[in-house]
Amino acid sequence: MSKLSKGGINKMISKKSSWRDYFLKGIGLILTFSLVLGLYPSLGLAQEKVKVVWSEWWDQEWGEENINWIISSFEKKYPNVDVAKIFTPWPNMFDKLMSLCAAGESPDVMGMEVDWFLAFDRLGVIADLDTRLAKDRDFQANLADSAFIGWKGKTKLLYWYAMSYHFVYDTDVFEEKGLVPPSSWDHLKWVLAKLKEPAKGKYGLALQLSLLSSQHIVLRMFHTPLVQFGGRLLDENGFPVFNSDAGVRVLKYWKSLMDEDLIYPGALETTEMTMYEMMAAGDLPLFLIGPWVQSTVQQSNPDIRLAYSPPWKDVTSGYVAAGSGISLSTQSEHQDIAWEFMKHLWSDEVALKMSKVASMPFATKTVFAAPFMKEDPILRYQLDMIGDPASQPYSPVPEMLDLYRVLSENIQAFYLGQKTAKTALDDAAEYWRKVIQEYK
Repeated sequence: MSKLSKGGINKMISKKSSWRDYFLKGIGLILTFSLVLGLYPSLGLAQEKVKVVWSEWWDQEWGEENINWIISSFEKKYPNVDVAKIFTPWPNMFDKLMSLCAAGESPDVMGMEVDWFLAFDRLGVIADLDTRLAKDRDFQANLADSAFIGWKGKTKLLYWYAMSYHFVYDTDVFEEKGLVPPSSWDHLKWVLAKLKEPAKGKYGLALQLSLLSSQHIVLRMFHTPLVQFGGRLLDENGFPVFNSDAGVRVLKYWKSLMDEDLIYPGALETTEMTMYEMMAAGDLPLFLIGPWVQSTVQQSNPDIRLAYSPPWKDVTSGYVAAGSGISLSTQSEHQDIAWEFMKHLWSDEVALKMSKVASMPFATKTVFAAPFMKEDPILRYQLDMIGDPASQPYSPVPEMLDLYRVLSENIQAFYLGQKTAKTALDDAAEYWRKVIQEYK
């Protein structure tokens, strides 16, 4: 027998086995502990939840309870996340966001407009979404073709909903008076003459030409009929061409309604909120507006029944293909979970429900293919208007709010008798051209 006895060998083996067992047990404890830590947040046991901030203006339009449901339905999927909203009414949202972003306190997820995002992009707070979209092919594939809004080849904003502007009418008023909705710009004049009640001081339409919202003047009162009359806001190179015969015709058309006493007086001071109140009270049978008007007016008058006039054709059958969207902040400390919240906003769960609740065409292919899109009196013509080959996109331009202000001031100058229609549009176009040229 060797110097190592049988007992000695067994003792050595026993010591090695004990060491190995302790080692394996130690590794097992480490792995188990790591697994628990990994599951800790998903089990809702984390002491500090991740906070995602969403800035939005939709409480008043769709009801706070619906916005809160959007948030709570996401938090159920991600119990370790708290979504905090910053609600600001739409007229004040740009200034609110600008002050937050300039202070380095940008919300993670931001409600955003086409005519806003270049100002925020200049601050460096708008994230490029293309890389994330490329990694989420299924999500990207279900977005409507019109949902992607970019600048210089990069997607910076996704339309949450897409839409066009047209005339909404109060169906009860029209039925009571035995009228059908207008079917052309000439027919609109005839309808307005029938709706006018001089003794009661009531008219069928109010024009929104207040400088308190130059975006509304340009998009609804100018750009929408401009497309119908065969004009364009911008040419293929992004320079203004609205000072055309079609542009002059737009200004003169609205002026003719004023001169013929077919609309409410005070068009240059009339605001959007005033018009919502008038429609809710039954005093505004027609309103050139987007589809959100239904849910907004029903906040004050749940019984009102509204519908869109069928789309019509003048020189063209086109409209403005617009929308409102969402952007992701580069300042976010939790971009991955913020992106998950963004995706939730376009999920079938949210998009299908909110399209019905808000009477808005949320920008997904699932919604666009849904049967209710053809049945809802507010939504039924939206896809035809958005998808019409003659419709024109709501394209971003630099310094958009300033450009809209200048165009709106010149439009008002025409109605105040200070300039001819052509001079007003020429002056505005020249200013636009100089500003846009600086960014080329």
